[in-house]
Amino acid sequence: MRNIHIEPSAVQCHLGVHPLPTSTPHSHCLPTAASGTRQDACYIEVDEDEALENDTVGQSDENDSKNDDPDHGWTQWSNLPDHILERIFSHLTIKERYYASLTCYGWYRAFYLPHVWSNFLVEDATLGRMRYNYYSGWQPVLDHSRLQSCLLSVGHLIRGLDFQPQVSFNNMFQFMSLISWAMEQNARTSGCPREWVGCGSRIRSLNYLFPCNMALSEDPESIKLFGTGGQLLAALKRLMLCLTNLQSLSLVDLFLERYEANHLLDEVLESCCLVLRRLCLVNVTSHHCPIMHIGLFLNLQVLEVSPQSIDDDVLTLLADSKVKHLTLLQNRYTPPALAISPCSAKAWLTVRRDNPKLRVHLRVESATNAVILLQPEAPVASMIYQTPKTMITSDQMVAAVDAYKYTLTVYGHEQLPVVESPPDGEFQERPDSLLVLLARSCPGLNALMVRECISTATILLIAKSAQNLRHLYINRAQVKLGCDWPRSPEWTDEFYHWLQTTSQTLESTEREVSRILDHPYWHLLTEEQFQMASLMRHVAF
Repeated sequence: MRNIHIEPSAVQCHLGVHPLPTSTPHSHCLPTAASGTRQDACYIEVDEDEALENDTVGQSDENDSKNDDPDHGWTQWSNLPDHILERIFSHLTIKERYYASLTCYGWYRAFYLPHVWSNFLVEDATLGRMRYNYYSGWQPVLDHSRLQSCLLSVGHLIRGLDFQPQVSFNNMFQFMSLISWAMEQNARTSGCPREWVGCGSRIRSLNYLFPCNMALSEDPESIKLFGTGGQLLAALKRLMLCLTNLQSLSLVDLFLERYEANHLLDEVLESCCLVLRRLCLVNVTSHHCPIMHIGLFLNLQVLEVSPQSIDDDVLTLLADSKVKHLTLLQNRYTPPALAISPCSAKAWLTVRRDNPKLRVHLRVESATNAVILLQPEAPVASMIYQTPKTMITSDQMVAAVDAYKYTLTVYGHEQLPVVESPPDGEFQERPDSLLVLLARSCPGLNALMVRECISTATILLIAKSAQNLRHLYINRAQVKLGCDWPRSPEWTDEFYHWLQTTSQTLESTEREVSRILDHPYWHLLTEEQFQMASLMRHVAF
């Protein structure tokens, strides 16, 4: 055994790391980070055999470096611009950001760039430590010292809070309580501790997603719903009361009792009545319970809500508001469409008269065969199905065309189907005629997504019939070659001949659709491309 004398400066030079300040603020974010003010030498006990082995490895490394290509160029990752480093660091976890900041001085500075901490994601293991539970094994427990150090260091840079708990609801409660206390200290007229000044003052958005499904993970189709409430709901309401500059609020799958849902937004209305711009309330309750507060925010522009949370009285309030986009969202936990009553046609006519700029968007997200709840006389601009099992039916399509033919601009079924229809299916069993009916009847249709089996002739007819169609998404794997349409009396001999000849190959179909849509790079999509495509980019909020 022998003692090795090590100078800290020599270690830093050998590793190629710039010497950092001895009391860096971010060193408190992780308790495992050692920070000191002394530059004394340290002594490490090393075995003789281990030291000899290390010396041999060092000599081989030196020989290898001599044999390296002299023209080898070293990358300049440490000299990346700040705006690129911000993007990179924003995708890392807190632990990964800390380790990256130890690499060089440039990345240490990037640790404190504002955009890096613009959105703070809070999960079960965020700023926690593992603790053994006799019933559940090792579980993440919030480390209060690490949380306090983190908020003291970067709390003034946070612009958005995103809560996504899984099982550790106590961690969420403690996190909300501590950051609420810090913001309450800032709200005091005098006596706020100097280290807490500005913590949470820049928060503009709050997202809270409650894991309402407590079913066993072995059966992904099973649903066992539990709602939030009690102390966790009280902590959430306390936090919302402290966010006086909140512009975006999203509360998803809370499933409250009726008396709790009626007072959910009391604190938000008190603190953010004039500043809130976007509000998302999905499944506040599991039954019909109108939330009247959503019509009282004076400058609200985008509203996303479940159908069971609105009625004629809420629409009357929205008619006199500044809301421009209203999304009626049904997810996998929303009651079926048959169990929900739509608003009356009279109420929607009042909305169209008093708020003519309002656009309604209908969307369903589910793993089952869910359908969209139609709202009579509503100014619906988009209908989007994000359900792999829902197929196009004549009842739904005809009802949608009759109700929204003058306002509909976006329609489609996203995601690949669970059961694909065979390409050699009969024409009467396919949705070809229904899609052409949609294209002909809706003059404002701008974007259309089709995932079911249709023929190349149908694609040409859709492109030819839709007057303002600019974005057409077709799944190549479900396209059938040829023209199996019976000849219509309205078609001329020249048109029918063009339809038959052009639909014989995929290349000629793509070339002709590109010409019609005035899109030189239009093509049919592969399954991977179709899975990545989304109609939400055409719903301008």
